Amino acid sequence: MKSAAETGYCFNVRRLRLQEKLVLLRYDPIAKQRVLFTEKRKIRSV
Repeated sequence: MKSAAETGYCFNVRRLRLQEKLVLLRYDPIAKQRVLFTEKRKIRSV
């Protein structure tokens, strides 16, 4: 998931495969505030 503040900060989250792409409000340590994180693309399963 990538930060909507365009700081380049990202992290990984597990979710069910058939759900929609996630959008979460989390803390971005580079921007030093809570921002929206959006799932840019689905990761293919192994």
